[in-house]
Amino acid sequence: MLALEKIIASLIMPPGLFVFLFLILALYLFKKSESITIKIIAVLALLFCFFMSTAFGVQLLLHPLENYAKRNSVTAFAKHPIVVLGGGVNYYSSDKAKPSVHSLQRLVKGYQLHRKLKTPLIYSGGVAIGQQMISEADAAADFLTSIGMDKSYYISENQAQTTFENAAYLKKWIEENEVEKVYLVTSAYHILRSAAVFKAQNIDFLIVHSGFIYDHQFSWLDYLPNRGALTANLSALHEWIGLAWYYIRGRI
Repeated sequence: MLALEKIIASLIMPPGLFVFLFLILALYLFKKSESITIKIIAVLALLFCFFMSTAFGVQLLLHPLENYAKRNSVTAFAKHPIVVLGGGVNYYSSDKAKPSVHSLQRLVKGYQLHRKLKTPLIYSGGVAIGQQMISEADAAADFLTSIGMDKSYYISENQAQTTFENAAYLKKWIEENEVEKVYLVTSAYHILRSAAVFKAQNIDFLIVHSGFIYDHQFSWLDYLPNRGALTANLSALHEWIGLAWYYIRGRI
């Protein structure tokens, strides 16, 4: 009974609902339209929506990114500064903001390293576009303080708004403080792009990923349309497009 409920829920709730509607639209167009182009577009839209909403997309888009991070992450033991890249912030008012889910995952990993190594933690993240006051680094400072971190170890980089800017602003700090190497902490799906940018900036770093955002062991439910897969695939697609864009712009 529970399995049946899961199947029904996957079809009547987005993104399953959207897949179902695309299917109805494709069937209608195949019956009513004489245009081969329209029929092809309808089928491609259906397949893309299904692909992005299921484990099929996760396998092809997300897992290569996260597996790269897993292969290249190190076990931290040397006393290098810890660089944590911002992953977004949620604004609640003009004077209140908290790190997003992805940022919290990165912060927790960074704080764990800090407690182990007793080295400075640098968080890089500026004010979000469209906002005016609180930066990601400010929100990160409040969170770290709330869980017991000594603020004397915390360093704020509150200007960067992109991964490229993360590296550019951090390189300046690294050079000014004559730091030889840092730990680069970010989400597993974000490691490939951030590592490429840091390499292009000639920053010496060790990778420590902060965790995965979707299962690597699937059940049959993962092959039904679900919100988790859609969210993960959108994050992965953002990374692949970002990699292509940075390559075109000569940033990596």
